[in-house]
Amino acid sequence: MIDEIVLRVENLSKTFKIYPSAAGRVKEWLTFGRRSYHKNFVALENVSFEVRKGDFLGIIGPNGAGKSTLLKIITGVLEATSGTYKTTGKVLSLLELSGGMDADLTGRENIIRSAQLLGFPEGYVENRMEQIAEFAELGDFFDQPLGVYSSGMRIRLAFSMFAFLECDVLILDEVLAVGDIFFRQKCYARLEELIAQHTAIILVTHSTGTVRQYCDDVIVLDKGKIYYHGTANESIQKYFEIKKDQGIKISISDTYVEEDFVPETKRLQEKKTATWEWPVDSAFNENELPTKSENERTRLMYLSVRDEQGNPCRVFQQGATACFYFAYQAKKNMGIPIAGINLFTVKNLLIHSKNSIQLNAEHPRNVKSGDIIRYKQLLKLDLAPGSYIFNLSLSAMHPSDFDDKENFSVAEFKEKLIHVIGIKPAGAIEVISHAQNQTIGLHGGICNLDGELYTQIVLAQ
Repeated sequence: MIDEIVLRVENLSKTFKIYPSAAGRVKEWLTFGRRSYHKNFVALENVSFEVRKGDFLGIIGPNGAGKSTLLKIITGVLEATSGTYKTTGKVLSLLELSGGMDADLTGRENIIRSAQLLGFPEGYVENRMEQIAEFAELGDFFDQPLGVYSSGMRIRLAFSMFAFLECDVLILDEVLAVGDIFFRQKCYARLEELIAQHTAIILVTHSTGTVRQYCDDVIVLDKGKIYYHGTANESIQKYFEIKKDQGIKISISDTYVEEDFVPETKRLQEKKTATWEWPVDSAFNENELPTKSENERTRLMYLSVRDEQGNPCRVFQQGATACFYFAYQAKKNMGIPIAGINLFTVKNLLIHSKNSIQLNAEHPRNVKSGDIIRYKQLLKLDLAPGSYIFNLSLSAMHPSDFDDKENFSVAEFKEKLIHVIGIKPAGAIEVISHAQNQTIGLHGGICNLDGELYTQIVLAQ
């Protein structure tokens, strides 16, 4: 059955004893535990979740959150202090495959030996050997001793092996970071094939892009506990909250102080600089507003998607321009607002994201509680025909940080940017084939990238 549970984890906990020195461990042994010379470190605490056939579960969290400890318990490398876990069928993990290889054996010999240790019948892996060798792209090294392999080559060999071994649960720990971009692309394509075969995959990673694109379900671990368990986008947001909390904890109220505000007359002058047209209020349909469109900081008041002629539109031809009109009303002072649109495929692949900074738009110097901020964002839909989902996002930044933004690194910029609201999803649009190019299409793939092609003929002598 497709909905069959292949892994159930219930209240799993792991506590390590930390000794100040080796002598402390010996002293404790000599007293038969009557005196304690250690401190307890709780690596996992009451972790519970389920994985079903075909699920792609992501596990993210900062260093020390308990991710690797959880994997080692599930794969039998460590024993839990309390709690239980139950697997149905065969579980494969890179921890087992790469750790049990012999440096004196060749890549080919290690694959045969590892398959035997994992309980696969004789001849099983030999029938898949050519597929494994071709996928690993190790060339002559495939028949060389593992001792001459780099660490990356070992991981490539291990991944290539378990990619062609049948299992019910496949556990990966940052393995997709190895190899060049072409090998990683092959890995992702193979994982999609395995999911189609209803193999459950658990991926531990720091790559939020990978999580957003591939994971149906995501667990965020922090200090050994499940901080959040839900969709990819929401989990990534929670993960960034943890990362911010590791430094200086900030909130939207920290994006301004009262003396930062410019005089009211100057604020009014700033508003007059906008010359583009905004539709009349009666042109907006309340039914276009998403169900969840406000929080304690702001609310989405208006949303409308229109064509270039100003008509409401949700179906566009390839290459047409969509005009997104949206407006927020601030419930709190928020400094300088930064807004944008994120466009996704129905498989949650992010294909476009630009905010007002990236578009070099004008930014109000400060926004006070009660102010309404209007936006008009244009997107040229050079996309493949299909359905697309768009999200709206609004962040804020302290005026002094905004003025100094060019001097920040990417990481520093993210630390200064304060999340105000994310509306996910805000709506959907449809892109249809261009009327004049229905036969051959305007392009292949998702996006139409600008470029040119030149041709020459060199005549035969």
